[in-house]
Amino acid sequence: MGFQISSTDIKAKDKHLLTAHCQRPSGETRYSELDLDQFLGAKKGQFSWGDRDFSKSSRDVVFKLEGPKNEPMLHAQLDDGKGNAQESQVNLGHCIKNEDGHRRFMECF
Repeated sequence: MGFQISSTDIKAKDKHLLTAHCQRPSGETRYSELDLDQFLGAKKGQFSWGDRDFSKSSRDVVFKLEGPKNEPMLHAQLDDGKGNAQESQVNLGHCIKNEDGHRRFMECF
């Protein structure tokens, strides 16, 4: 189950901070920030889990909940290493979970 199921008001702030109010098992919610630059990088114009600092080579970063399952998608123009920008997207729900009201990165690759 993706973190978006138990979170509200999910946003990308300053290109690399994922913010939300996350539900705890007790039912109360807690504000949480997760720095995506700590575990999401960019290689050859594509997002890369397990790397770092994607925001340093990105522009036009946009977060959206998409599709019938409200998949948490991050979109950006990423530098391909040759000076060109390439459209890329990543489903954040594949590697981020809600753990007691905090979003956490989980090994997914």
